Amino acid sequence: MKKFIFILIFIFIFILTKAEKFKYPYRSFYNRDPLKPLIDEQGKIVISEKRRGFILQGIVYRGEFNSVIINNTLYKEGDIIEGFKIKKIKENKVILEKKGKEFILKWEGE
Repeated sequence: MKKFIFILIFIFIFILTKAEKFKYPYRSFYNRDPLKPLIDEQGKIVISEKRRGFILQGIVYRGEFNSVIINNTLYKEGDIIEGFKIKKIKENKVILEKKGKEFILKWEGE
């Protein structure tokens, strides 16, 4: 029985190390919207180029208790993201401010 358990553990570790070394063709968080199809109408795989910067993933708009999901993290008005202050959260956009300049992230969801 001990030998059987040892063999199972060995196989599990072997498979786990092989899976960690596998390079996936894309990282879904950075490369694509998970709600959009992976293939186009012709059946070709759709893989976009890597996106950089802030990725606006969702807006929760509830009057004075608004929040936003940017780069997989939940924020509220007044929070700081990499030196940018979340100045205002609106229904379809987020206004960021840094050094007196405003930057707008627009919601492009459907």
